[in-house]
Order: sequence, then structure tokens, then C-alpha cells
Amino acid sequence: MERTGFHILSDSCCDLPKDYCQEHGIGIIPLYVAFGDGVYRRDFYDFTYHDFYQRMRDNPGDFPKTSLPGIEDYAKVFRPLAAAGEGILCLCMASTMSGSFNSARLAAEEVREEYPEAEIAVVDTQALTLFQGLLVREAVRLRERGKSLAETASILEASKGEGGAFFTIGDLSYLNKGGRIGGLVKLAAVSLGIKPVILFRNGAISLSAITRKRKKSLAELARQAASFLRKSAGRLEEYQLQVGFGLSREDGEELLHAFGEALGAVGFSLDRELPLTQIGTLVGAHNGPDLMGIAFLKSVANPGDSVL
Repeated sequence: MERTGFHILSDSCCDLPKDYCQEHGIGIIPLYVAFGDGVYRRDFYDFTYHDFYQRMRDNPGDFPKTSLPGIEDYAKVFRPLAAAGEGILCLCMASTMSGSFNSARLAAEEVREEYPEAEIAVVDTQALTLFQGLLVREAVRLRERGKSLAETASILEASKGEGGAFFTIGDLSYLNKGGRIGGLVKLAAVSLGIKPVILFRNGAISLSAITRKRKKSLAELARQAASFLRKSAGRLEEYQLQVGFGLSREDGEELLHAFGEALGAVGFSLDRELPLTQIGTLVGAHNGPDLMGIAFLKSVANPGDSVL
């Protein structure tokens, strides 16, 4: 018999607001972040994202470092749920970007050895931050509609390729320092003054556009996302959408307005409120406090019924 009630967990790269997680019972397994003091603190629990970005702004040469959750971080959450006979769905950031998924997978194997009847599904979302958060929200909707654990995991595996995110950053020095973005880092050697628009899909990053001014980068980000949706979506109502910001909520509100205008320019009418979410530490640490983004996901559950 398939289990229709189950727990939803995610690593903290999903960047969902705490009140949403509390309301829907989402368990968060934290990543860790450290500045120059070398003290690793738990993402989501030990500091606010505003304080994290403000420290980056105030100390531009103090590049933060991040560390993924270990096997035991996951196992200590899985174990009591499995002992109680509870189903577990765990959504992890893209395995192409982090070992978080592998830690969760190995933890699930370890816990199943102790509790052979445990039902644990670990999904590599091939997503980060806002996009990953949309997949977690989709899991919540599917659970609320009575989908089983197995059905929900299967739907998410199939639908993760139906979404992605566009981003822009203010300063390529963070990417240059991290050395994790391949071809984009080469651009930094040419000019740290450029403001790239980046597309993240299927666990991979590609360059979508280049601008040289902050205002133009926000407008281009909105335009690129709207144009992509116009080419991909029969109806805008089929998609979950989300706008995110780093340090400045005002920038997020400006992007939200620009996105609405860009959607109108391609013939879409935005008739619902979109979540405006602060992007968290994993992506922020490698992209800086001026990071901005728009995420989208084609939804099996009706996005119009969602709780923001």
C-alpha cells in the first residue's frame, strides 16, 4: 500500500522562508558557512540572510566559505522518522554543484540497514536556491492533493527538467574567487565590470546575456525570463514563478515590477502575487550580495492554489 502521508525534507539551499517551512512542516538540513574567522555556522538556523549579506557588503575581501551537510547530518534526521514508521521525501540541491545529494543517499542507505521497512526517497533536484524551493513547494502541493510518497518522488523526478532560473550578479569577483563556474570565470579576466545574466537548468549554468549597468542587468534579467516563458509556456498559469534578491529587498521589488512589465510585453498577464524571497548563503557566498533571480517551474499541481 502506498503511503500518502510523509515528511518533506530539504537541504537549506532551497532558501524557503522559515514561516513557510513551519506552516507546512518542512524539515531543513543545514549547510554550513564560515567567514575569515573560520567558524562554521548553520545556514537557516544560526544567522539571518540579511546579516550574512551585510557582512559581505561591509567586508568585501572576506569571501565566505560553505560546507555541505554530512552523512550523519541527514541520518540523525532520517533515523527517528524511520523508527516511527514515517515516510521521508528528501530534496537535495543539484549533485553537479554539491555532494549534498550523495550524503543524503548514503544516509538513507545507512538508516535502511537499521530499519529495513523504512520508506525514504532522496531526489537530486538538479536545482539550486529559488528553483529548488519551487520543487519543494510542488512537493507540498502534491502531498496536499493526496499523492503518495512514491508518486510525488516520481512526479518531481519527471518535472525537474521543466524549470530553471535566470540570475544576474553585481560583481564577478565572487565567481572568480570561487573558481566554480567554468567559462564564466574566463569572462572575469576580461572585465569585472560586466553584469552577466545566467541561466541555470538541468544542473548546469550557461551565459544568457551580458550587460554593463545594474539597471540594465535587472531589465535584461526580466526580459530573458519572460521571453523564455513565452517560448516554452502555452499558458502562464501552468508555471510556478518566484523572484529572489540578495541583500536589497528594494532591488527585489524593482525586479518584480520589471518582470511584470516584461511578461506584459510578450503577451502574458500576471494575475497572481509572486513570492519575493531572499536568496540564501550557498548561492550568495559564490555570487555576492547583489545576486538577483527569477525561477520558474511547470507545475502538475495548480500553482494558482498555492500558499505563498
